[in-house]
Amino acid sequence: MSTEVKVLSTSTRTNLEALKHHMKKLGFEYFKENAGWIDFCMNVFGEADELANFEDCVCISTRFFSFSIQADGLEVAKKVPEINQAILDFYEAEGIKE
Repeated sequence: MSTEVKVLSTSTRTNLEALKHHMKKLGFEYFKENAGWIDFCMNVFGEADELANFEDCVCISTRFFSFSIQADGLEVAKKVPEINQAILDFYEAEGIKE
């Protein structure tokens, strides 16, 4: 059984590091990269033997122009304009317009 792993280009990695830095400044603590999607979350709850629950998350595609923001609390809702701009800057750097 083989697993296909998409390796991100050097420029995408650089752009992603800039995005991670910006999102950290906005208060996001959790970062996960999986199957062409990047997840940033402010709060992660769960014990070692149970599934984690994520609150206040932003999910971003590295392959096409698509992202979602889940704002369970006011902390993220207040930052939506800055979050949107950080994501748009990432897409612009990647050359993704649609």
